[in-house]
Amino acid sequence: MSMASSAASREERESAVLRRVSNRFLWFLLLCYGINFVDRTNIGFAALTMNKDLHLSATTFGLAGSALSFAYMLFEIPSNLMLERVGARKWLARIMITWGLAAAGCMFVTGPVSLIVMRMLVGIAEAGFAPGLVLFLTYWYPQYRRAGAQTIPMIGQPIAGMFGALVGGLILGMSGVWGLAGWRWLFLLEGLPAVLLGFIMLFYLADRPKDASFLSADEKATLIGLLERDEEERRRSQPAPATRGVTRQILSRNMLLISFAYACLIATFSALTLWTPQIIRGMSSVAMPFWVIGVLVAIPPSCSILWMLYWTRRSDRRQERFWHCVAPMLVAAAGWIIAALIHEPAIQVAGLIVASAFSLSSWPVFFTTPSILLPRESRAAGLAFLNTIGIAGSTASPLIVGTLRDATGGFAIPMLAIAGLLIIGVILMMLVPKGLLERNGAVAPVPAT
Repeated sequence: MSMASSAASREERESAVLRRVSNRFLWFLLLCYGINFVDRTNIGFAALTMNKDLHLSATTFGLAGSALSFAYMLFEIPSNLMLERVGARKWLARIMITWGLAAAGCMFVTGPVSLIVMRMLVGIAEAGFAPGLVLFLTYWYPQYRRAGAQTIPMIGQPIAGMFGALVGGLILGMSGVWGLAGWRWLFLLEGLPAVLLGFIMLFYLADRPKDASFLSADEKATLIGLLERDEEERRRSQPAPATRGVTRQILSRNMLLISFAYACLIATFSALTLWTPQIIRGMSSVAMPFWVIGVLVAIPPSCSILWMLYWTRRSDRRQERFWHCVAPMLVAAAGWIIAALIHEPAIQVAGLIVASAFSLSSWPVFFTTPSILLPRESRAAGLAFLNTIGIAGSTASPLIVGTLRDATGGFAIPMLAIAGLLIIGVILMMLVPKGLLERNGAVAPVPAT
């Protein structure tokens, strides 16, 4: 057999194994990530009636949104290090079960203090889920397939945003059933599915390829060989000094720049998820039914799904990460500016669609960067660090929007502030050598599928 035909045969075997892995894990993880997103952000819909019941100002509501992110940020790195020690299957399942219980427990809040405390508990329970999921996928996919693989679970966010908005509007209409306010039903009914999925996860995931009962011995060997070759290629393209510790690696100049740029991006997500229901309601002087608000809120995330899939696939195909992070952030900033300055509901919704689709499309690409910059032994801490700094943006964003909303009486200035954060993120990324994030860590072109 010639070398060319041997290489082609190997690529075919590797592609077949990766397809089996994808069919096994990605759609289940999409469901889990979607439920995670619903439980983190349903407070935005609850606010339509909860804020009045609990006498919350916009600033206080923003503080409640920040409380979850702040607690998440504190426990992020320890949680990801525990995942590395305990194993992804057990630790991700533990996260889902405890966050589901805490999210459902938010139905019992009675005022600002109890709301803030319960949202902090949700953040503590949930800490480590997003970077843990990404770290789990690095155990199964080579670098040149990670953006695409990570995108499938991550489109759970816009899908959940779409269905969560539609369902949230309907659940709010349950107000009075069994004497409970609609927002209390919202927390209960959207929190319990995470508990169920957590128990299923214990039996469904496998920690590493060698543990995969759904793969044959030959398939395991093929996948392990591919991952080892991918890691060796990364080491050759960017060797790390042997004497450099994990802490120094994750605090390197380029990791810091990328992480703080990522924080500016994540600030957009908090603004979209927590405030869009109230922004939509404020676009009309006529009171809208909750289900209509739900339909309108569902439009931006529904328009983001196909664009996320296209953009991340394009990034994998071109083996380029830098411009696939930067360009969407610029366009998303323009979307926020349009929504802030043009007071025509249809155009404002279009601006929110652009902000949602383009900011979400750069998100999975950002998550590929630590595995390019860092050696294998530093990736768990590096991914957690990236997400921790990102959560700092999520912590600041609700407070910025809430404070400016109370100060100005509208959402125009808060939306311009979010656009400004995205522009700052672009500036930070421009300080990273763009060649560093191009054609790194790839051992083969993306196989045709």
